[in-house]
Amino acid sequence: MNKKGIIFCTIVLVGIILPSMHVISKTESFSPVINSLSIETTTPLDNVSIEMITDLPSYRSDNIPSILPGNSFDVCFNVTNNSDQELNLLEFYAQTNDFGTIQNPSDSTKDYLEIGESWITNKHSILTKTTAGVSSALDLAIVLDQSGSMGDEIEALTNELIRVIDEIDSEVPDLRVGLVLFGGHQYYNPYLEESLIYPLTFNIDQIVNILSVTPASGSIEPWGDALYCTKENLEWRADAVKLVILITDEENNGGTVIKTTQQLNGLYHQFADGGFILCTIAATGSNTYVFEQLSAGAETTGGTYIEIGTEYPQTADIPDIIGELIVLYSVELDLKITVQLSHINDQDEKNNIIKEFVVLLDDLPPEIDTWVSFSEDILTDESYVNIMSEVKDVTGVPFVEIYYKFDRATFWTIANATSSFNDSYCLSLIFGDQTEFLYYQIYTEDWLGNEIYCEIQEICLADIYKYSTIPFDKKKEIILQPNQRVVYRLIGHPINDSYGIIIGDDYYTYDISIIDSTDSSISLDKLDSNYDSFVIPAAHTIKISLVSSEIVKVLIANAIPQRLELGDKTSVNIGTEDAFLFEIDNRIESTEYRKFYADSYVVQTGIYVFNASNMNYLYKQSSEVYLTEDEFLLLVVADYHVGEIDIGFVDENEYDTHDHYYTGATSWPLFVTILGLAAILGLLKRKKR
Repeated sequence: MNKKGIIFCTIVLVGIILPSMHVISKTESFSPVINSLSIETTTPLDNVSIEMITDLPSYRSDNIPSILPGNSFDVCFNVTNNSDQELNLLEFYAQTNDFGTIQNPSDSTKDYLEIGESWITNKHSILTKTTAGVSSALDLAIVLDQSGSMGDEIEALTNELIRVIDEIDSEVPDLRVGLVLFGGHQYYNPYLEESLIYPLTFNIDQIVNILSVTPASGSIEPWGDALYCTKENLEWRADAVKLVILITDEENNGGTVIKTTQQLNGLYHQFADGGFILCTIAATGSNTYVFEQLSAGAETTGGTYIEIGTEYPQTADIPDIIGELIVLYSVELDLKITVQLSHINDQDEKNNIIKEFVVLLDDLPPEIDTWVSFSEDILTDESYVNIMSEVKDVTGVPFVEIYYKFDRATFWTIANATSSFNDSYCLSLIFGDQTEFLYYQIYTEDWLGNEIYCEIQEICLADIYKYSTIPFDKKKEIILQPNQRVVYRLIGHPINDSYGIIIGDDYYTYDISIIDSTDSSISLDKLDSNYDSFVIPAAHTIKISLVSSEIVKVLIANAIPQRLELGDKTSVNIGTEDAFLFEIDNRIESTEYRKFYADSYVVQTGIYVFNASNMNYLYKQSSEVYLTEDEFLLLVVADYHVGEIDIGFVDENEYDTHDHYYTGATSWPLFVTILGLAAILGLLKRKKR
């Protein structure tokens, strides 16, 4: 899968262009599109509403209309007095931004508007510009957490930021970048130490040189103060897009000027009022409270919120994410119509309100990312290759066509892909043992006629099992897509039995079938499950089949239990796909609780706790578990970072786990909704005309 496509998908999913991008049905004739905005002021215009009425079609759930650049359309406005008093001497004026021209400009006036009365303003004919995408000057401030957990993020920016800026130079030639550091120790706060603020500059090498000598240490994150200093201390150009990208994994704490949630929300509104766009990136290990704080900032300012640290995107993708954000926020794509309504009150004072409406100027083709997954019939072993695609367009697309052929075929076949959910499409094809390669190409066009062909893809079908085999002491975390069956093979240890463990989430279930491929016996077949475990006999291969009607995140582990006695301590290296299973017997004559830990300064682990007698799944903790008087099996996987960890079963107070500033379990519903989509969605970088 194209990495930038994955990144771009994640950006679009959280609303980088506009907040809602659902496709609605196309009709033969179009009703007038009405954008209704209620006006909330403290003037007598308090209960007046303004509606934009146009004959332009909309294919979106938010009813924002769209048009090909270079065309014209008519628009008028409906003003309704919902107040309890008449309004006198009303004047209505409309103007556009640089992407349109009102060909018959005129003010609309009305002597008075009675209670409950509506008034239709003069009709305006608007001609749109031929080319909508125009690059603006852009000032970017990277506000970066340098506390102890952020070493990988700093390294990624140091190694890749120059490459990314060079790649987008032709698209955004007028770019300055500044840097504001925060976090770590008490005085690592730019409000207290101005040396942490680096001015906006065209010299990107200078910024990277600073990053290369920036250490990651400590656990204080006053990023509210850092944002305040970013707004106040940098010299922003008045004619440039003002973009701020905040990267952190911890909630705002230790600040001097921005301490409370109320102060932080107030700062967000100051950013919005000042024309700043705040994009926030939650680094790996962020908890639910961090998600809430960062997403609120992006939402308030019209920016983008992104989560890092699961399957997609990864920490290494952050520089590319920054590049995509720069390009997207430097290019204006929307025609904006600003209207002003005024009236004279009883004291002969003029009150007025201003509102803005949007018309999408779409001359760009849809954005496509594509990849394949493999599945098979659990009983017949028929193999399927699933051509998956994610198609995004601000206007929407009515269809997705796939041209394909296997290596021995002479001609290409065309088929319509099936829309599975949201903006994803799938075409499943059976293939045999003699087929080695699949070639395919995707075509689509949006409702306005902008079309695109993706590049021809070559898939080696011999790689089918590479993606679906889980050896012993390994695990995979997957996202089940709706109604798409997946098959995995768990390979047993040559000598010892191992456990197969499957853990879903608490909200959606999956159907599961399990077959022992070695002796062809069916050991499990049930519906609506969210947890399963089974024994994998030595030297056997177990084949599992999973399918769900919803998006479900699933952990699949194949692990050999290791006995751990009280007082035992060890160290192991844990990787992203490693799974360690420990047997603990805490039935010892003592009322004292005991603790199992799997921890290090850098690595935070996830510990899944099971009852050893029946393998019932009990709960999950991070880094340490306090155990009651019973027998347990504990599955240990890496939640944050990888590397060496200490493991032990000790008395309650014998070992103090590290105070991870990135602790806190991810919210499963949010995790599944956003990252489940991100795992399958992505877009090819938008081609500019």
